[in-house]
Amino acid sequence: MTALRFPAEIAVGEVWWEDVREPGGWGHLLAIGVVEVPDGTVVRLSVYTVAEVSVSNRQTGWAAPVGTPLRRVVPPRPAQERITWHREMPDRVLRNNRSIWGGPGERSCSIGSGEEAVDLEFIRGLPADSVSELNLGELVPGSFAAVAHLAPGLRDLSVHVDNLGDDAPAVIAELTALERLSLAGNDSPEDGPSLRLNDHALSTIAGLPALDALSLLGGSYTEHGLQQLRRLPKLRHLHIEREGLTPSMFRFAAAMPALTRLTGVDEFGDDGPMPPAEVNQVRAMLPPHISMD
Repeated sequence: MTALRFPAEIAVGEVWWEDVREPGGWGHLLAIGVVEVPDGTVVRLSVYTVAEVSVSNRQTGWAAPVGTPLRRVVPPRPAQERITWHREMPDRVLRNNRSIWGGPGERSCSIGSGEEAVDLEFIRGLPADSVSELNLGELVPGSFAAVAHLAPGLRDLSVHVDNLGDDAPAVIAELTALERLSLAGNDSPEDGPSLRLNDHALSTIAGLPALDALSLLGGSYTEHGLQQLRRLPKLRHLHIEREGLTPSMFRFAAAMPALTRLTGVDEFGDDGPMPPAEVNQVRAMLPPHISMD
């Protein structure tokens, strides 16, 4: 077994690991204290401050399909909710076991997050090849450099780069095993222009040799920045979703032989990042092997 050591005084997120012995084939605990996972397994880590975990007897996430015959309405049982884990519990580390997700009759689970930023220094204490997928929430900006410690095993990263320091693109460039990368930056006028998801950032990540899928949400890059993505030799799927896009910004896509999917520009139909007429212009300039569906 591999021991993943997280801070004992605060839950810094959730950890999942692939394990056929667990329900659904995945184990799932809070990232606090020591979490043991099978050697060589796929590990997903989502980082944010956890305040509490609660379970309920209410069913969520399902609705009857259209056309389903009506049945006699049975009055629902009164909703019952209980807190199974809280950061102020004195034995919070010991309580971090499968039971916090509920027992018989408890159908849903919710996790409340705190407002504190997470210091990523704990990552330096994890085995370098132990985390395959990393999703980062609110962080202490200067601590993002610790992510480079996970470079040997990290395949998937999601992060809001405007929450980080100036060195963020350089740190991401060290993650040479990355196959999937999702970067978010400011997009709305009230937030101001993105200071991190810009032309410099795109030029830096364009050196990632194994990148297969890239998602850009928001940002302030220009056509020049997008042209740098032609240096990504294995990129097959590019998702771009932000205001201010123009058809000419996508001319670079035709020069990417591995690219097969371009999505995001028509994400919301008439209310999408680009008007339908401009989306059609993009379609017309793409070679047949690149789909926008």
